Amino acid sequence: MSISTKTTTLIIMMGALLSLTALLIQRNLIYPAFHEIEIDYAQNNVDRVIQRLESARRTLDLTVYDWSAWDDTYAFIEDGNQDYIDSNLYPDTFLNFGFEVAFFLDLTKQPVWARVFDFDPDEGIIDQTDEYLGATLAATASTIDRIDLSAGVDDQHRSGVALVKGVPLLFAVRPVLRSDGSGPHRGFVLFGQFLDPARIARFSEQIVQPFTISPVTGLARVDQQNGYQIRALDDETLSASGQYQIDGEPVLRVTTIVPRNITGLGNDITLFAIGLFVMFCVVLALILLLLFRHFVVGPLTNLRVDIANISSAMDYSLRATVTSNDEIGALSKDFNRLLATIESQNNELKKRSEIDPLTGLSNRLALETKLQQAWELLGRTSAPLSVLLVDIDYFKAYNDHYGHPAGDDALKQVASILDNAIHRKTDMAARYGGEEFILVLPGTGGEAAEALARRVHEHIRAAQIEHRQSKVADHLTVSIGIASVTPNIDISVTDLIRSADNALYKAKANGRDGHVTQPVVKEDD
Repeated sequence: MSISTKTTTLIIMMGALLSLTALLIQRNLIYPAFHEIEIDYAQNNVDRVIQRLESARRTLDLTVYDWSAWDDTYAFIEDGNQDYIDSNLYPDTFLNFGFEVAFFLDLTKQPVWARVFDFDPDEGIIDQTDEYLGATLAATASTIDRIDLSAGVDDQHRSGVALVKGVPLLFAVRPVLRSDGSGPHRGFVLFGQFLDPARIARFSEQIVQPFTISPVTGLARVDQQNGYQIRALDDETLSASGQYQIDGEPVLRVTTIVPRNITGLGNDITLFAIGLFVMFCVVLALILLLLFRHFVVGPLTNLRVDIANISSAMDYSLRATVTSNDEIGALSKDFNRLLATIESQNNELKKRSEIDPLTGLSNRLALETKLQQAWELLGRTSAPLSVLLVDIDYFKAYNDHYGHPAGDDALKQVASILDNAIHRKTDMAARYGGEEFILVLPGTGGEAAEALARRVHEHIRAAQIEHRQSKVADHLTVSIGIASVTPNIDISVTDLIRSADNALYKAKANGRDGHVTQPVVKEDD
């Protein structure tokens, strides 16, 4: 008896048994597995809702950070000047941000300037400050009180959800400091947005997942495994809910309704598989060919295509898509591990490519990226951008007299002083070329930039790096060119750098060891 005949006989004999076995597997293994997938799907939809709320909170916190670390805000909290209000605090500003609540408070939490708006699409902008101010201040006061003003600058912030007249308010608050992070504290900036039905509807449209929210009050806690509550409403829908937490504290319960399509699909797939088993027994030759192509030729072809696509694109973040649990799947996993190693090495090379190897500061490549990003961001927020172009005086004479190794040591010392002179994560110290350095200060105005320049001069002089070939002093000194501007469409980053370079030229012409501030003008002026 041939192998084909034997195989045919065995398959026919086992056909009925396999069909019965498949039915049992469906009831005891496949259906529960699809049910677990359905639960995971419901949980993922809850996670997407929570991620959308968290994204809104982060946007609030970032915007509050920008405003609270602005020197003009620091001055406004102190003197409540009208120019700041006229220039910045108009309703369209907060309409563009999507914030209905904007409070500028002193240290006693009393308003220096506060507004609560209703941006009604039909009736326009409605000022609801008189109606909502007291309730909003009372609802957010405890969160403001929990800010630790003795902590590091980056840790002095709070976010939360407060119930104001029955509507949840998502808000973020930070204390007001100078742009360089120094104090004393003057007050607080608080921005918020009401999570009313209209906003929840917009969020639902954005993530293509309808949901509802309700405040978490009293001793309410999640009482289901993994922090989710999943229950079947009927044979076609599930109710899935979870808690949105801020700083580990539950503030909102989010609930979404998801269809139960997966278990029905599982039943259909199982019945289809049983039919295939019968067909396999009847048409052996065709089935053997299809199985071979499906389980061997197909995955090998897919793996080959994946490798070719990744190789041609040279994008090592891509991965092979074959996931079968066999030798081909193992080969795919090994290939993916190799890609991960290459990707990690490429990322490390990219990181190193943005660092100046001598001083450890950022290089020109990283500087250009930083300037462009800061220009675009500050252009939207109407905040200033300052740069300090720093040049070591008579450095060629230093190298000629003391030698290049000593010159390299001097460059490292100056780089360290400049790097220590900036205090915020948003600032950057970079090597501009040769003995020139540049400080990029987003959100910093001209006066603060000049104060930083004076501090740099003091630290350079205090270092007492010997330079007897200098025509200025017996120690190493620097000249600094300063340019500061609020980014707009009429000027460019190039104009800003050119103005700082012109200022540096004037500082040198004035005898060096000093600094000059140059207005920013267009290149063709």
